[in-house]
Amino acid sequence: GNATHARGLDHFTEGLATVYQRMAEALKPGAPLAFTFHHNKLEAYSAVGVAILDSGLICSASLPCPAEMRGSIHIHGTSSSIVDTVFVCRATGMKPRRWLFESLEGLAKIVAGDLALLRQGSMKPSLGDTRCIVYGHLTRMAVWNLRQEWDSALETEVKLGKFFEIVTDIGSIETILEKIEENTLPSEPSGELFTQQPDSELLDAVSF
Repeated sequence: GNATHARGLDHFTEGLATVYQRMAEALKPGAPLAFTFHHNKLEAYSAVGVAILDSGLICSASLPCPAEMRGSIHIHGTSSSIVDTVFVCRATGMKPRRWLFESLEGLAKIVAGDLALLRQGSMKPSLGDTRCIVYGHLTRMAVWNLRQEWDSALETEVKLGKFFEIVTDIGSIETILEKIEENTLPSEPSGELFTQQPDSELLDAVSF
C-alpha cells in the first residue's frame, strides 16, 4: 500500500491483474507465466491470487526458492523470509495430484517435504521462511478451488474478501505451523535434490 497516495490493496490488485491479463493474452497455448513473490502478511497474497484468477490462469505450481541473504540489511534481525514462492501459472496443463490438498494434514505434508529439500540444499529455513512457503501453497490452492466459479466482474474489494475467506478456511497460520512441526521430515532425506519424477507420478495428474 501507499498511504501518501491513498493506495491500498485494491489498487495494487487491480494494477497486478491488468499486467497478468496482458501477459496471459501474449502467452502461447500451455506456456507458463512464472513470477516470484513473498510477503510477511497473508493479505498481500490475496492480491496475487485475485490477479491470477482475473487473468484466466491457473496456478500449476508454487515452488519455494531462496532469494536473499539472511544478512540483507533491510531484513537483518527481523522475522522476514529470504524464501520467495515461484508461482507458475498456465491457462491449460497438468497438475500433479500429490500437490492438491483439502486438509491441514495434506498441506503440512507438502510443506514438510519442501523444508526437507531446502535443508538438503544446505539451507536452514526459519519460521518466517516456513510461513511464506505456507502462504504460497495456500494461494495456489485457493486459485484452484475458485477457478470454476470466479467472477472477475465483481468489485475488487468483494473479490479480495472471497479469496481471503477461502485461503484462511483451512486454519490459522499458528495451527498450520504446529501441524508442520509434527510432520517435519529428516533434515537429510534420501535421494538428490533434483530428481526425475517416476512415470507413475507423472501419470497421476489432474488436467485443467
